[in-house]
Order: sequence, then C-alpha cells, then structure tokens
Amino acid sequence: MKIPARLLTASVIITLCLAAPVVAAPSQPDTAPTMGGEGAKGIDTVPVREPSVVEEIGTKAVPATTAPGAGDTIQTTPATPPPPPPSTPFNIKAVDEISRINAATEVIQEITGIPEGISPELLRNAYGIVIIPGTIKLGFFFGGQYGSGIAMTRGEDGAWSNPSFVYIAGGSFGLQFGAVSSDIILVFKTRKSVMGLAKGNFTLGGDAAVAAGPVGRRAVAATDWQLKAEIYSYARSRGLFAGISLDGSVLAIDTNANENFYAKPDISANEIFGSPPSSSPSVDRLKNFLGKSASAPPMQ
Repeated sequence: MKIPARLLTASVIITLCLAAPVVAAPSQPDTAPTMGGEGAKGIDTVPVREPSVVEEIGTKAVPATTAPGAGDTIQTTPATPPPPPPSTPFNIKAVDEISRINAATEVIQEITGIPEGISPELLRNAYGIVIIPGTIKLGFFFGGQYGSGIAMTRGEDGAWSNPSFVYIAGGSFGLQFGAVSSDIILVFKTRKSVMGLAKGNFTLGGDAAVAAGPVGRRAVAATDWQLKAEIYSYARSRGLFAGISLDGSVLAIDTNANENFYAKPDISANEIFGSPPSSSPSVDRLKNFLGKSASAPPMQ
C-alpha cells in the first residue's frame, strides 16, 4: 500500500512533538535514592542521608569540675597562708648570754615556787623585773658587790618584752668580812622606774626609791611602801630569801652582752623592749613562765 507523502510528513511531526517533553525534562524520583537494588525482592532499603553539621561559634568547653552539679566537687584554689609574724633574731653562738637567761629562769621558778616567795599579786602589778643570779658580795672593811642578769618590761597588754642584759655594782664601808653569793630580784612598780632603767643606768635609792620587798605568797605591802617605793628588792642566799636594801647600787645596761646576743651593733635597751618577740627558745621559756605568774596587766 502506498502512503501519501503528505500523510507521512504529518506523522513524523506528531511523533517528534510527543517525544520532546521526555528529552527536555527527564523524570526525577519522588523518593531519595536507595542503596542496592533489592527493593523488589522484599529487602528493606536504607535511605542515605547527608549528616547534619552544627557549627560551634564562640563557645568553649567547660570542665566538669567547674560546673557544680549533684555529687560534683568544686575545685578551688587554696588561699595563700598569711606570712609568719616577724621575730627578733638572736646569736645562737652567744653561749654566755643564753646561760644567763637560763639561770634567770631557774631563779624565778624556784623563788615563786616556795611559800615565802614573791607574792603573785606583786608580779601581776609589776611594770618590769630584773633577775640577777649569783651576785657576789665581798667584804673586808670595804665591801663591794657585782652581778649580771637580765631585765624585762611589760607592755600595756601585759606581755613581757625581750630581755635586755644588765649588771649591778655597788660598794660599802663598815665592819664586814667574807664573801656571799646571792640571787637578786628587783620588781618595778612604776612606769617611771622602767623608763629610767632603759636610759642606760641609774642609782638605786637615788634615781628610784627602793625598799625591801614583802615576802610570802599572801604578803601585802604596807601603805607607805605602796605610795613611795618604786622598786621592791629581794635577795636569796644559802636558802634564805628576804627583802634587801640596795641603796647606792648602780643598775646599768650591759651593752656588750646585748650586741652579742642580738647580733646588732649599738642596739639600745629601748629597741630591745620594743622589738618583736625573740626567736630564742630560752627567751620563750622565760616569757611563758612570767606570763603564767603575772597574767594580768599592770594596774596604775
């Protein structure tokens, strides 16, 4: 059968028009692509998805120890301990001075430990104390005495100062023979007398009124002594302890011993009395004992 040329041309045009959408726009699947090709066989397909990416902007990880929660422990920086209080150094090689402090400690311990010893009330009201162990007194018509020891003062808070080294010297004339060793204790009852001692040297009975002190734990000084005496003096020799008069004796600061013990040239008694506590164990022992014996501040 013979097809006319015009009809054949029209058929070709129709065919091309129908095929044009398929070429221009290929079909896209409605669902995401699947892995494998087994969907038609009953095997589940797993969709493939691109992982989500979350960008962290300007954030830092916080350690668990800094975020408190149930059962968490907060880590804190320990506080810096305060610096130790200042202390006055001493010369550990000052053997003679250390021995003098230890001897003074033994004397005050023994005297306050006997019934006829110094009254605790007297120590509680003291502004200062001088302890001179082993004072030697010699006599052959002319007599003299000499001894070295320590002096300490009390502050307004009742604390005892560092010890300053002192010596006592005196002379006498009369019918006297022999030698005797005595432990001498001077109790300062006024601030004025302590200030006089710190100046360097002064004469007992001249620059400060001195009286033989009352003895016994319950002894109370007489009214005239309380009003006039600035210093009470005591002496112990061969087991005998009693008040003693030291008028005319000179009490002076031992500057050489102070310089040697505190390892500081030209150190004055005022510097010693006003300086921080000494680091010497011997000084600590003496202070602790005096603190127990005279725990109350001085009374005016």
